[in-house]
Amino acid sequence: MKESNEKLLSALFNIGRQIREEIQGSNCLDGFTQSQMQILGIVSGKKGTTMRSIADYMHVKPSSATPLINNLVKKGSLKRVPDKKDRRVIFVEITPKGALFLKNKYKSVHKTIGKIFGKLSGTDKNNLIKILEKIHAE
Repeated sequence: MKESNEKLLSALFNIGRQIREEIQGSNCLDGFTQSQMQILGIVSGKKGTTMRSIADYMHVKPSSATPLINNLVKKGSLKRVPDKKDRRVIFVEITPKGALFLKNKYKSVHKTIGKIFGKLSGTDKNNLIKILEKIHAE
């Protein structure tokens, strides 16, 4: 049991590192960090996304998410929108520029992920997805 857990941990770290290296090496991010891309994905197509909900989704404190969001606002990819009912609440929305960037970059990321997982059959991919979703759900 202990040996299989060690092998599992090693495999997870290795695939995580490989994915990060492939994505960074392919220039998919084009000056954006993976965290910034994740934030754009979270906010994309949603109204009423708060700073707190982004931080919660990323499992970080709001103070840690703020610099990432600030950089995306400076790049023109996100905008802050104050709540009309409660001035203390700030919503974060993706801009048209951010949405276009995300759409184009997701194509590159999908290509890279396809290359990495291209060694797996369709059945293997579906099984892996089910396993990962099962783990994440618990």
